[in-house]
Amino acid sequence: MNREEQNNFLESIGRLDFEQARIKHVLFKSKLRALLYGADIDTEPVISTTGCSLGKWIYEVAMPRIGHMPEVKDLEKVHNEMHVIARRLWQLYQQGQQDQALKELSQIDDTAQRLLHLLGEIERKTVT
Repeated sequence: MNREEQNNFLESIGRLDFEQARIKHVLFKSKLRALLYGADIDTEPVISTTGCSLGKWIYEVAMPRIGHMPEVKDLEKVHNEMHVIARRLWQLYQQGQQDQALKELSQIDDTAQRLLHLLGEIERKTVT
């Protein structure tokens, strides 16, 4: 890829809406919280790394364009960790351990901070 192609490539990344990625993440957290409080909603976006809106953004937008960046690989890992935690919390809830699931919900917040930090790093490096 020559310099002009690289610039055009990064320019297309500059148009990506990182704010939308952040909103998708907030929606994930809201859905998980709602599930753990007994809401009757689809579990797929909460337990599936590719079924949630942020996962779709990562795999359909970020990975094809900037997947070579170490931060994007880290973002994918942290995103997967969030879903591992979410699945465990959902299992606790299903086993009748709602209080324990809600108590452990703070683990999502800790992981979310890492995810949001990575989104910010990627945005700074790609948006010109």
